[in-house]
Amino acid sequence: MFGLAFPNAHHQLEQAESGRHAIELLRGSAAPFDAVLLDLSMPDMNGPEFIRALRRLPVHGRTPIVLTTAEADDSDLMREANALGVSGVAKKPWTPQSLRTLVQRVLDSPTG
Repeated sequence: MFGLAFPNAHHQLEQAESGRHAIELLRGSAAPFDAVLLDLSMPDMNGPEFIRALRRLPVHGRTPIVLTTAEADDSDLMREANALGVSGVAKKPWTPQSLRTLVQRVLDSPTG
């Protein structure tokens, strides 16, 4: 499942049941999302595949990405995701507060 934050003071949350569904939501949005939260391992596409698809969307190409994962930092998927430009990583098991803090830090960062 994905969480996608729309731009506004309270950050409306959009959810998608798959990577492909999330790309369709993003493609259908004229306004850029503030951030995308996704799992590195998904059934229909992995994190790097999603990131490449996201980066090809003109409105969302620079959207900050927060990954959630249990993968080791030196795994191939993590190296590939980091090379594609991830703004933050929440290692599992995370707490709602630690995830909220990470997402807020990413949103507050001038570079995402």
